[in-house]
Amino acid sequence: MNITVENKRKIQANRREIFELETSVNSNKALVYSTRATIEQNYTSIMRNYSSTFLGNHNLTTQNTDNLFRNRVAILTNMEVDGEVEINFRESMTNEANLDFLEMQATVNELVLEVNNRMSEINSLMIETNKMIMKANQSSVDFNSKNLAMNKRFLNGEFHPSKATSEANKERAESNADRCKKIKSMVRSNSKKLKSLDAKAKKNSMQVLLNAADISQRRGLISENQKAIMENQEEVAKLISSRIKRKD
Repeated sequence: MNITVENKRKIQANRREIFELETSVNSNKALVYSTRATIEQNYTSIMRNYSSTFLGNHNLTTQNTDNLFRNRVAILTNMEVDGEVEINFRESMTNEANLDFLEMQATVNELVLEVNNRMSEINSLMIETNKMIMKANQSSVDFNSKNLAMNKRFLNGEFHPSKATSEANKERAESNADRCKKIKSMVRSNSKKLKSLDAKAKKNSMQVLLNAADISQRRGLISENQKAIMENQEEVAKLISSRIKRKD
C-alpha cells in the first residue's frame, strides 16, 4: 500500500479515536466538577456542623458542667453538720465532687486534644493538597507557554505543509495512535475512580445532614439540662438564704 494512502487511513482512524476520547474526557470533566461541587458543599456543611457542635454545643454543655459543680460546692459548703463524723462526711463528699468534676474535665481535655490533633493533621493534608494544586498549575503554565511558542512557529512558517514528508507524517500518525491508547486507558481509570468518589461524596452528604439533625436535637437536650441546672441553682439559693436566716 502507498505510504501516503496508509498515512491517510491511520490519520482518519486517529481522528475517530480522538473524537471518542474528547467525548469521554469531557464527560469525566463534567462529573469531576460536579463531584467537586458536592465535596465543597459537604466541606462547608461539615465546618458549619463543627462550629455548631464544638463552639456551640460543647461550650454550652461545658458551662452546664461548671454551673452544676458550682451548685454542688454551694450545697456542701452550706450543709449543716454536727460532730466529726458529719464533718468528715461533708469533706469527703466535697473531695469526691472535686474528683468527679476534675475527672470529667480531664476527659474533656483529652477529647479536645484529640480534636486539635486531627485538625492539625487536616491542616497538614490541606497544605500538601495546595502544594499539589500549585504544582499542577505550574504544569499548565508550562504547557501553555510551550504551545504558545508552537503557535508562533506555525505563524512564522516553520511548520509549513510544503515542508512535510510522508515519513514524518507516518511517524506522527503512529505516535498519535499510541497516545490515543494511553489516554484512553487514563480516561477509563479516571472514570472508574470518579464514579466511586461521586458515590462517596453523595453518601457523605447524607451523613452530614444526619449529623446536623443530631446536633440540633442534642442542643435541645443541652437546653433542657441547662434549665434543670438553673432550677437547681434556685434551690441552692434558698438553702443558703435559710441558713443565713437561722444564723441571724
